[in-house]
Amino acid sequence: MTIARIWRGITLAAKSGQYLEYLNRAVIPACQIAEGNEGFFVMKEWQGELTHFLLLTFWASDEALAKYAGTTDDVVNPTPEERDLLMAFESTARRYRVVKKVGEIFNTEHSM
Repeated sequence: MTIARIWRGITLAAKSGQYLEYLNRAVIPACQIAEGNEGFFVMKEWQGELTHFLLLTFWASDEALAKYAGTTDDVVNPTPEERDLLMAFESTARRYRVVKKVGEIFNTEHSM
């Protein structure tokens, strides 16, 4: 059963490029090589001086997610570098069981 994990963070709009670079350098590669990772989306929304980021990852099981996250709970512990870039973030991620999948959204990496 696929598990979807959702987490949100907010940067100043001026730091959104730096945060996306951090995600591309540190977070995305770690997800790509993690056993049980089935894919992920990085989404952002600009709201004036702020940029909201939403990270949506998909996992083969709760166990695969726990192995990647280092914990069985959904507490999020950003790195010091990430904390410097974020002005606010959710302290816990949300976890959902995917009950239906229809179609293929992306089969390869797409940057927009």
